[in-house]
Parts: sequence; structure tokens; C-alpha cells
Amino acid sequence: MNGHLLTIGAPLMSDSSIKLIAKKYGVSTATVLISYHVNKGTVVIPKSVNQQRISENRKAIAISREDIEKLDGLSADGKAQRINTPLWGWDLGFDDWYKPE
Repeated sequence: MNGHLLTIGAPLMSDSSIKLIAKKYGVSTATVLISYHVNKGTVVIPKSVNQQRISENRKAIAISREDIEKLDGLSADGKAQRINTPLWGWDLGFDDWYKPE
């Protein structure tokens, strides 16, 4: 899941596996996804213009090893996609979901 742009309408935000983990910890799916990266030692730069989400995005939680492994497995199940749009004029070496016409 490294390198993903997560938006409110992103498929991962409504994924049932992530929702179960969020419910377990009593947090939002966004908090789970941000915390996943923080727990793996990845720098996370969340963005929002909504004051409530800005505050919520600062809260990272500890996630169990078991749940980290579940989240790691989402990519293998085809649930994770790298989003790189609009095209910036150079090849980054991976397939994007977005294909210009």
C-alpha cells in the first residue's frame, strides 16, 4: 500500500477489512490507514481542508502485528492501487489505473 493517495471517496476508505480493523480500535478508516503507514515507519503527509479531519489526521494509533499483516495483504488481493493523475510527463516505472484517451 505504499505511496497511495487516500481520499474520502477512495475505495480503501470503504473497504470491509479496513472498516473491521477501524471498529476494533474505535477509530476511522482514515486513522487506520494513516496509522498503518506510521507503524511501518513511512512518512505520512495527510491533507485536508476540513478542520475536524485535520485534527483527526494527527492521531496515529498502535496497530497489532496481525492487523498490519492483514493490511499488507490487501495489495496482494488487488485492493490497493497507486493513483498518479494527472500525468506529469514522465514514466515512473509502474502502471497507473488512469489511462489518458
